[in-house]
Amino acid sequence: MINTYTYIPASVRRATEQVKTERDMTANQTKKYNELLNQYEQRTDLTPGQCQLLYTLACVICEETELQAYCNTNGTCYQVTGKSGDVYSRMRPEWQQLKEARHRKQIIITRLENWIGEGKPAADENAEFFG
Repeated sequence: MINTYTYIPASVRRATEQVKTERDMTANQTKKYNELLNQYEQRTDLTPGQCQLLYTLACVICEETELQAYCNTNGTCYQVTGKSGDVYSRMRPEWQQLKEARHRKQIIITRLENWIGEGKPAADENAEFFG
C-alpha cells in the first residue's frame, strides 16, 4: 500500500492548527504552545505528530507551573493525626502529581529533541557493522 501525503507549508498548517487548538486550550496553554511551536519551527518543519507532542508538552508545562505554585503556597506535606493521637506528615497528592508531570515533561522533551535534533539525521548506532 502506497501512502501519499500532501505537503502543506508550515505557516498554513500552523495557522490552521492554531485555530483548532485555541478552542480547547486555556490562554496560558495557547501562549506556551505558540511559543514552543515557533521555537521548534525555526529549526525544522514539523509533522502533525510533532505538533501534537508540542501541544501535550505545553499542557504539561502549564500543569507543572500550577502544581509548583500550589506546593510553594501549601508545602509538599500536610499533617495528619492518627487514631493514637500521633501526628504524621503525609506527602500532598499535588506534590506527587508535580513529580509525575516533570517526568512526563522530560520524556516529551527527549522525544522531541531526538526527532528534531539539530536538523541532522539521527546517527545509526549499528552503521559500523552494516555499513
